[in-house]
Amino acid sequence: MKTVFPYRILSGDISLRIDQVAVDNVPIGLERISDRYQVVALQDLKESRQRWADIRMRVSVSADGAELAAGPWEDPLCLAVVTNQRANVYQAFRLRPAGLGRWVGEVELSRDEHVGRSQITARIVASVGGVEGRLVGSAEVPWNVDFETKRPTPERSIRIKWLDFTDPFNDHLKEYRDDPWLIDSEAGEPVLYLNSSVDGLQGVLENASTPEQKLVRELLSAQVASEAWNAMFNAAVYACDVVDGEAQWPGGWHEDVLRRMIPDLYPSLSPEDALAELVEGRVEGENGGDLQRRLMHGAGSHARKSRKVSTALRDLRRMASKKEKA
Repeated sequence: MKTVFPYRILSGDISLRIDQVAVDNVPIGLERISDRYQVVALQDLKESRQRWADIRMRVSVSADGAELAAGPWEDPLCLAVVTNQRANVYQAFRLRPAGLGRWVGEVELSRDEHVGRSQITARIVASVGGVEGRLVGSAEVPWNVDFETKRPTPERSIRIKWLDFTDPFNDHLKEYRDDPWLIDSEAGEPVLYLNSSVDGLQGVLENASTPEQKLVRELLSAQVASEAWNAMFNAAVYACDVVDGEAQWPGGWHEDVLRRMIPDLYPSLSPEDALAELVEGRVEGENGGDLQRRLMHGAGSHARKSRKVSTALRDLRRMASKKEKA
């Protein structure tokens, strides 16, 4: 469902570019910046020997100048908006005009305010019908500034930790002592906990050697992955905010999960329209039956569950056939 504004907004594309990144006024290599994935990778910075204080980014924003000039918007201005969910940071930097439909400027990130992954987007605001500060357009795809990766890639893997759920030192897991695994999606980054107290689990998942063990490992890994995608997606939906009636991408790993899974759940909708429908269903308290069916399919697809189950059943038939012939 598309978000409806009570006033006219820009229909043309709004693009955000990061043209240069400097760490304590020392430019970093272009291999750290990906225009394709719109990611800046800032782990292990040689330019600062990891003792950096601030990062400055030169950004530029472009919109359809002809549409902007012909529309009902007065005094348009552009803001570069920086958010960091883990650090609860929200900053806005006003950019300066550089021609009709174009703005340039700098964004500054202080070390003590940003951890994990920050997000940068652009928003154009203007006066509409005498009302100031109306949001009339925003960049379709934001940039991610990742402090925990060396390469500017769009994806990150879930962190995995083996823990004994029965150990008194793991008091937060005592309620789940009999569960073989648990996905914690409430932390800054999602973590998959595997229960080392479950007899044989670690051996099968890490050291499978016989055909039977490998078969069990594939089925278990598919189930774990499917449940992880399911849990992360639900957490990501609830991390979305609504600003001026418009559903907002949540940034960080939440946004990574949504952007990867939404095309499988809603193939006929654009990512923005699908996000709006998801958030509207959450806000209005719908029962979620249709969503959960879609999610079961999407999580299974990302975990390659169907393929792994089919392969396991085929291998099982082969093993049974060999035993009959023996």
